[in-house]
Amino acid sequence: MPIDQEDPNATVTAAVSSDRWKEAQAWEQEHWVRTQALRGKHFKNHIWKLLSWLGLVERHRGDDWNQWWKAAFGDYAFLPENVENAIEVGCGPYTNIRRMLERTRIGHMVLSDPLIRTYTKFKLTFVSEMYRETLCMLDDHAIEELPFASNYFDLVVMINVLDHVRDAGQCMDNLVRITKPGGILIVGQDLTNAEDLARQKGGAGEIGHPIKLDEQWFEPWLSQGFEPLIQKVIPRAECRDPEHHYGTLIFAGRKVG
Repeated sequence: MPIDQEDPNATVTAAVSSDRWKEAQAWEQEHWVRTQALRGKHFKNHIWKLLSWLGLVERHRGDDWNQWWKAAFGDYAFLPENVENAIEVGCGPYTNIRRMLERTRIGHMVLSDPLIRTYTKFKLTFVSEMYRETLCMLDDHAIEELPFASNYFDLVVMINVLDHVRDAGQCMDNLVRITKPGGILIVGQDLTNAEDLARQKGGAGEIGHPIKLDEQWFEPWLSQGFEPLIQKVIPRAECRDPEHHYGTLIFAGRKVG
C-alpha cells in the first residue's frame, strides 16, 4: 500500500508521501500567518508593547499551548541549571524552549523548523527576538534530514510535532542520534486511537496533521536507551484536546550508554 493511501482499519499512520507532507506544511504556514495577522490588527501589537513595558503582560506575544505543556512536564523541574547545547525541532512560531529558559540557562540554542524563516518575521515573538539579537542558530531542515552531528546535543526537544512530519520513524531515529549520552530528550505528543480517527475525519485541521500515532508506537525508541525522568500518558479527560485525542504522551529521558 502506498504510504499516503488511507487504511480504514489502521489506527497508526507513521509516514506519508512527500506531496502529502508539503500539503500539510502549506496548511501550517497559512494557519500561522493568518493567526499572526489577526493578532496585529487594530494596533494590538502596539498595545501589547505598552502593557509589556508596564509589566502587565509578557514581553513576547503568542502561545501555542506552551504553558499547558510546561505544566504537563512538571514545570521542567528535571532540567539542570545549565545546558550547553540545546535544540528544539518543530519549534513553531512561539517555541517551548522559551518556557524552559525560566528553569535553565542554555549556552547555545538551535531553533529548527522547516518554516522558521517565516516565523522570524512575526512581531513581538521569542523567535524573532532571538534571531534579531543573534542569540540562536536557525535550521530549516525537515526533522528527517537534520544535519547535526551524532551525540551532540545536551537537550533535544520535540513537543507536539510528529503529526506534521513526513516519516515519524525517521524523525525519532534522528532525535535519538543527535542526543549525546547523558543528554535529555523531551517528547510530547497527542495520541490517537480508532475513536479519535472517526472524530477527526474531515475536520478543519486534518490537512495539516497527516500523522496519527498511539502510545505503543513510541516504545522502540523510548523503552531502550533512555532513563526516564518523567513518563506518563495524560488521559482524555485531562489532555490538551480531548475531543480528538485519547491521551497525551509526556516523556523526558536521559540517554544512557
